[in-house]
Amino acid sequence: MLGVGKSGINYLATDLDLIDAPLYVVKEIHYDKHRSMLPELAKKIFEIQGSISHRVGQHPQIPSLVANFEENGNRYLVREYIDGELLSRELRTGLNWSQTQVFDFLMDLVGILSFVHSFNYIHQDINPRHIIRNSDDGRFSLIGFSSIKDLGNTWQHIPEDSPKERLRQRDRQIESSSYIPYEQEQNASQFNSDIYAVGAIAIQALTGKFPLERDPDSYELKWQEDVNINDKLIKIINRMVRPDYRNRYQSALEVLEDLQAFALTQIPASKSYLFKSHLIFGAAACTLVLGFGIVKLLSASANKPQLSPPKVTETKTLPTTTVRSSTSWKIYADKVAKIQVKYAPTWQMEHLHNVVTGENATFTSAKQSSIDKYRENVSIRVESLRNSQTTLASYTRSAIAEIKKYYRGAKIVESSPTILAKKPAILVVYTGQDENSLPIKNLEVWTIDHGKVYIVSYKAEPDRYYQFLETAMMMINSFELK
Repeated sequence: MLGVGKSGINYLATDLDLIDAPLYVVKEIHYDKHRSMLPELAKKIFEIQGSISHRVGQHPQIPSLVANFEENGNRYLVREYIDGELLSRELRTGLNWSQTQVFDFLMDLVGILSFVHSFNYIHQDINPRHIIRNSDDGRFSLIGFSSIKDLGNTWQHIPEDSPKERLRQRDRQIESSSYIPYEQEQNASQFNSDIYAVGAIAIQALTGKFPLERDPDSYELKWQEDVNINDKLIKIINRMVRPDYRNRYQSALEVLEDLQAFALTQIPASKSYLFKSHLIFGAAACTLVLGFGIVKLLSASANKPQLSPPKVTETKTLPTTTVRSSTSWKIYADKVAKIQVKYAPTWQMEHLHNVVTGENATFTSAKQSSIDKYRENVSIRVESLRNSQTTLASYTRSAIAEIKKYYRGAKIVESSPTILAKKPAILVVYTGQDENSLPIKNLEVWTIDHGKVYIVSYKAEPDRYYQFLETAMMMINSFELK
């Protein structure tokens, strides 16, 4: 047993029919066991919560729903198990996070919120007990969706809780009061009530203090004097935790836009063009559309020197192989695979049909000199999925495992939700050594559609990665499914 939640008990379980015995979290639902609730209503709530879990579980940083079923009068939700540490155990009184750590945390959580809110859902219970740091990649995952508010339905008008349940909820609310804004206390949650909670956790991490202190008159959180970070980041966090929700950010995407702008201020002007083209925001429904290898260049404190970006081939102007406009680009289209992509006219295209790897086409950069032995390339692979129920999250886990198995010393540098061909996708950047023991840096973006996974990859030597990155990104952004 992992713990008792508002609507049931969570268990750690394994599937005895599977050889590798994967772990899952099984929730036994108790909607109608301690309430005067009609069986029909309890069943309806179970079905809709299963639907919600399935939707939000498409995000790689939210546990995916594996199954939901009834047995012997009991109802169960089966979710993937995330191996990691609860944030509540990581946040210790007196232990302060750096600016970089908090920035990474905000990027993860606000990105997850933008996805959840796109379905008209409000989480309503964001606190360190519902955030897990994944042991595989260090990214944060969000759990604890039993209190979710669905603004698109009225099904949640449930009969009153028992006195014992109300006392337990009151104790929990007192424990989590630092993360709950005023309007949520009045049962009038807004989308930016979740934003407030994430901002409050960031303040707790920066100050090492809990509970958080509020000004008795203005109700503002008091914390700026206890930290030494960039004023622009302080301004972002302050706007996340305004007491009046009308003065807060109105959407998670607004927060992401300001975080993006802040990240760009930390990059030297001479290098900024390398990043602006691939720090993209969109209002599409599945979206933390950030990533494309964003480099964490944030200083640990405002008084420390700025970190330098990774090694970049120095040029006074853009490399000749970088094409700033795609208007003169060639078009590659495969009517069988139903894909299309634009590619730079200076790059060489080779059509492939590798039934083993699924590789469809490769686009290779022009030689920089007569002695140049390595040429960067962008490739397209199309693979058929054995299981039609494979989700983007589960495919990502298996793909990352394969990367770590195939490339010697593989290190995942970046893993972010994004969009490819107008569909939810995952971007992964990693380094390692290939089969010839040569150092490489790869960027891969994949999406799933109608039982197939579409993968667009950019491969380069680490020292030349940024020289061709903009061209590769423009090719990836032009990829279409017909």
